[in-house]
Amino acid sequence: MSEVYIFDIAWQEIIDWFLVQPIYAQVLVLIGVFAVLTLAVILVYYILKGVGYLVYYLLKGVYYLLKGLGLLFYKIFEGLYYAISGKPKPIKNAAPEQQAPPQPQIIYQVKQEQEPIVPIQQSEQIVRPEVGFCSECGNKFSDSMLHTLQERGIAYCIHCGNKKTQEYQMSIESQ
Repeated sequence: MSEVYIFDIAWQEIIDWFLVQPIYAQVLVLIGVFAVLTLAVILVYYILKGVGYLVYYLLKGVYYLLKGLGLLFYKIFEGLYYAISGKPKPIKNAAPEQQAPPQPQIIYQVKQEQEPIVPIQQSEQIVRPEVGFCSECGNKFSDSMLHTLQERGIAYCIHCGNKKTQEYQMSIESQ
């Protein structure tokens, strides 16, 4: 049989070794080869992605560096120009005010009516202990739940987690 050489490797020996193996070993070798090739492609992808980010941020840094240097030289030469020529440096904010004629200011006095201050009235609603069952799960409210509902106005059932408010309690009491 003639030897097949690709990239200076004798592939005929590798093919003969592969064909001698039992079928499950051949399948496992093929799965392994595909897994290694997949991992190699993924590794190359992330390496190229990293190199791309590196080049991008290096170029971005060089751009901002050159931009800053250009602005520095511009400001230096602008300052030298005004220092040598003796001209005053123009102020950008003063130019629009000089061009527009001043307009008379009209002041409107608005009569404000003061609103009467009403004190806040706090009313306490007492939760009656005879009404103390959850509408979701039917379990009786505990003493701490009734106390929390009375103080804060909101409580959660410890059995099912359903939210109870004082409006809920008042609707049950009215029935």
